[in-house]
Amino acid sequence: MARVSRKKQNLPTPAVDTPIRRWKTALYVRLSVEDNGKGSDSIENQTTLLEDYVTSRSYLEKTALFVDNGYTGTDFLRPEFNRMMEAVKMGIVDCIVVKDLSRLGRNYIETSQFIEKVCPFFDLRFISVNDSFDTATVTSEGHLSASLSNIVNDFYAKDISRKVTTALQAKMERGDYIGNYAPYGYRKDPENKNHLLIDPETAPIVVQIFQWRAEGVSYMGINKKLNDAGILSPSQLKRERGVETNFNKKDRVILWNKHMITEILQNIVYIGHLAQKKGSQCLYGGIPYHITSEDEWIIAKNTHEPLLSEELFEKVQEINRAAVERTRANSGKYDHLPKAKNIYGKKFVCAECGAIMKLQRSISTKKDKVYFTFKCPTYAEHGTRGCSDVKIRKQDLDDAVFSFIKSQMEVFLDMEKTLHSLLAMKKVMIKQDNTVQEIRTLRQKLAQKQSLLSGMYVDLKEGLLSDAEYSHHKEIVMEDIRAIERNLSELEAPKNQTEEQITGEMKWKQMIRRFHDATEISEEMADAFIETMKIHEDGTLEIKLSYMDEFAALTKTCEKIRKEVA
Repeated sequence: MARVSRKKQNLPTPAVDTPIRRWKTALYVRLSVEDNGKGSDSIENQTTLLEDYVTSRSYLEKTALFVDNGYTGTDFLRPEFNRMMEAVKMGIVDCIVVKDLSRLGRNYIETSQFIEKVCPFFDLRFISVNDSFDTATVTSEGHLSASLSNIVNDFYAKDISRKVTTALQAKMERGDYIGNYAPYGYRKDPENKNHLLIDPETAPIVVQIFQWRAEGVSYMGINKKLNDAGILSPSQLKRERGVETNFNKKDRVILWNKHMITEILQNIVYIGHLAQKKGSQCLYGGIPYHITSEDEWIIAKNTHEPLLSEELFEKVQEINRAAVERTRANSGKYDHLPKAKNIYGKKFVCAECGAIMKLQRSISTKKDKVYFTFKCPTYAEHGTRGCSDVKIRKQDLDDAVFSFIKSQMEVFLDMEKTLHSLLAMKKVMIKQDNTVQEIRTLRQKLAQKQSLLSGMYVDLKEGLLSDAEYSHHKEIVMEDIRAIERNLSELEAPKNQTEEQITGEMKWKQMIRRFHDATEISEEMADAFIETMKIHEDGTLEIKLSYMDEFAALTKTCEKIRKEVA
């Protein structure tokens, strides 16, 4: 009879409110080298189309705009695309909108894998406006349409890649200059961009560089002379002339360096010849840019006016070859002397310029002793125009780092004792608190409600309750259960918090136990403890340990518990 009475209870039906999902939407725009940048594919037109599309749909909320300008669609090695995917991984973006599938990519396999594998994995919605493709609503027919579009784009990319490669090959063979920028000492002919003219401003500098080298001045010596004279480096000159490249975007002075000098001293462009195809890539095949061997170069002679005589050029090449031979002859000469490894890697930088400190080996005049010193590479290459003379002996650095880490270990161990003492006091207080009885009562009520829920299910199976009645009463009981669980959670929070504090403590405690008996700094120890290190001109050393945020939180917790038990 009790089951029948439960069936006839007249209880209200709770209301269900399902909010409409707002998608955090990224607009992705791409213009590649194979596009002409005009018409509907321009950056501006793509952006306008996507913004209008998102604005007209209340369920889409524009979060960010990502633009890859000048990047091929044959692979996903694009800076803005990768930045967008980082936003997806962090939960900042959960929807991507593009003009059409070709903007996402022209490689059939990679594009299909992105749509069919990556999107579902990240719960990522993908919309291609002109293709009427939306992963949230797509049918099997839609997937087929997208696949066909990807195949078309794939063939298009392959055809473009082949045509571009053939055309460039023909230009290089007939002596056309195809570089984006003229070599230092030259400028592009305004009447013919594939022809080089002498730059009256920089040509004399090139000649001077060759003359210095012919006189026996070293690469670093030439480098220092140019920087001391205030002569703008090739990258700096481009920026001064309003030409932005991947190498001069940073807001800093770009000084001459050994690489620039070497490149000039070896280039046959200065005797009127062109050596091209020194680097190669395959747009369609996904082969990245790489340096080619000399037998792959395309040489065209007497294509423009030379800056140097062939005699001067060849003399410099002989000097360069002799220098290489001396280096080879000395190779292994001091292998019997000790070597050292930079155990800090990229973590140790110059505080003045930000360069990674370089470990250098110095050999005594007697050739029987070695000294190891960390030096700023910017100062070593550019002198005071580049940075200050920042340096420190390796042994002094190792001793300072090890001493600092050991002292922090001792602080942590003291904190551990304090923490456990405070936690023990807090546990006693919790046991004495009236909340213990409240928790026990709530757990009993929770068990009763769960038992009632089980009984209702039996009534359903036995036909005493209809499906509608069961659903109605189940929701009411579940609401009671959820309310009890919320109350329990609030009452048990102090106890759970205590357990979490102990668990958190173990993260750094284990590391300390691992290295507590160490007698010197090691690569493994440095990697575990050190986040960053900086050294200033005056020798001041800044060390940021990787777990300091965790330790700060632990300290705060101890202070909090101390107040609670006071």
